[in-house]
Amino acid sequence: MGALENFVELQNSDKYECYFFVADLHSLNEDYEPKEKSDQIFDLVANYLAAGLDPIKSTIFVQSQIPAHSELALVLNNFTPFGELARMTQFKDKSQKQPKNINVGLFDYPVLMAADIVLYDAEFVPIGDDQLQHLEFTRTLVRKFNKKFGKTFIEPKPLLTKVPRLMKLDNPDKKMSKSEPDSCLFLDDLEEEIKKKIKTAVTDSGKEIVFDPKNKPAVSNLLLIYEGFSGLPMTQIESKFKNKTYSEFKKSLAEVLIKKLKEFQDEKAKILKPKILAVIKEGNEKAFEKSQKKLEEVKRKIGLLI
Repeated sequence: MGALENFVELQNSDKYECYFFVADLHSLNEDYEPKEKSDQIFDLVANYLAAGLDPIKSTIFVQSQIPAHSELALVLNNFTPFGELARMTQFKDKSQKQPKNINVGLFDYPVLMAADIVLYDAEFVPIGDDQLQHLEFTRTLVRKFNKKFGKTFIEPKPLLTKVPRLMKLDNPDKKMSKSEPDSCLFLDDLEEEIKKKIKTAVTDSGKEIVFDPKNKPAVSNLLLIYEGFSGLPMTQIESKFKNKTYSEFKKSLAEVLIKKLKEFQDEKAKILKPKILAVIKEGNEKAFEKSQKKLEEVKRKIGLLI
């Protein structure tokens, strides 16, 4: 709901030349098992394809396979004030969650993200509102670099998703996070897992099933999920569950999720590893060519090309 659905709509709108990548370099700032990393990359590309991304219409690639991302991030670090990164909300939040692993990669995340964006002359970036601060940092960095070296980068604008942010099933005040699996819904969740998570999801006081994020944040979060997976407008959903209990609403929500995710999972099961490898290879080649041209332009501007 936060990314894939929006990606497919952007791709099929015929308004944009789309680049979608696996952010595997960004993922290194958290604890992980090396043997699991390649499986995660393949799984994410499979998700892209199963959701409807088309390698003929879009460029799908793996971030770490394009050296220009890391190289440009290193260059941009030299134009980034320490204080700008220190005030980033996500850095503060993640530092609290992983106090024994507050690494430089976590601190420097916004600079690498900026490189990801400006390498491809991106005019628009599809994001949730939790990434707005990082994108505004990118825009500031672009203005600073262009002022010093002449017009080099495009100042990107956000394309916010229809659902800016989904909250945890057990705490509507916190964003849903895959690092807390019991409070998060996954694309690969099976029927019993979905039923259990929805059944135990918190609700609000009172009995009304209405979309009111301020006074009924828990129910409103579940209604957003229902709207996203059913395709029904919110007013129709509210009418459907008028005078119904939370239990009845949750049961219906679970059924909607199970049906929709089963369709996705069946499609994903058809996608074999050779196809994923072919998609990555083709996408990497396109991304490499475009990113290298931009990196060479940057090096020429800052005096590194001889």
